Amino acid sequence: MRWTTQIFSIFLVTILLVAGSMDLSARTYRWTDAEGNVHYSDRLPPEHVKGARSYLDDQGIETKRVEAAKTKEQLAQEAELERLRAAERRLIEEQREKDSVLVRTFRNEDDILMARDGKLASIDTSIQIDRSNIYRLKLKLANMQKNAADTERQGEKVSANYLKEIESTRKALKEAHASIIRKEQHKELIREKHSADLQRFRELKHLRKTDSPLDDASDEKRVTLLETVVICNTSTECDALWAKAESYVRQHATTRLQLLADSIIMTAAPIKDNDITIAVSRIVEPSTPGARLFLDLQCKDSPRGKDFCLTPEVDNIRTGFREYLVGNAESLAGPRQ
Repeated sequence: MRWTTQIFSIFLVTILLVAGSMDLSARTYRWTDAEGNVHYSDRLPPEHVKGARSYLDDQGIETKRVEAAKTKEQLAQEAELERLRAAERRLIEEQREKDSVLVRTFRNEDDILMARDGKLASIDTSIQIDRSNIYRLKLKLANMQKNAADTERQGEKVSANYLKEIESTRKALKEAHASIIRKEQHKELIREKHSADLQRFRELKHLRKTDSPLDDASDEKRVTLLETVVICNTSTECDALWAKAESYVRQHATTRLQLLADSIIMTAAPIKDNDITIAVSRIVEPSTPGARLFLDLQCKDSPRGKDFCLTPEVDNIRTGFREYLVGNAESLAGPRQ
């Protein structure tokens, strides 16, 4: 009898343990179908294995939640979002570094303005050298063309080397004009950069705009040779504007037409103090379509000639070029008498 009781007790404990283990392993799920209906079950339907679901305990309390598996589109969007956030963090760090350099480099606003003006003055000096070189090349070309004409009048043939030298001088003139444009563009970039630096410096230092003479000077109308640049986008458009450029040169230059080609129109170097010599270059760059037509106006390199170049009459000729080519020609001053 005692053995029978023991065996029954063992059997009962085993049944309870098995039942207990079955209860522990049993799960209740809560999930929502495509129509938005909420379901409770101990098994998930195969089609919802990748969907969002919750695990509930015996009291129906959520113990764990599994989000729906993400689609390829969602994964791609998350990857793109993380890339953008990484780029944003990088930009913020770069800006902090720039700000640190800015406040370490400059003590005050005038330091920024003086640094700007120093760079601009250096470029202006280089442009003046280009203009002096253009003046020299004009005289050289005029002399070479005269010698070539004299040779032909004498019934002799101009040597191929001499003709190549003439063409080389023409190319040097074009390159000098292109160099001036590049330097004027660089000046504009310097102005923009230092203007941005000045504004940021004031923000970092919590400053208002001062009445610095240097700052006031930057707001005045600047004379820039870029005002005489006209951009054309197609060969047909460039050819039409080139014809108008020739007409403009003939109207306003006081020296004789020295060179008329498909890429440069130029009058002879100034002789008198009130002479105006004009050159227009058709500058083509492989990286951009069309061309840039650049007018360069020069006066005699003398005290009176320099003063004459600053008069409203000459300034109107310089600034009127762009308007003549692409704007209202009637607003221009008439040809010089």
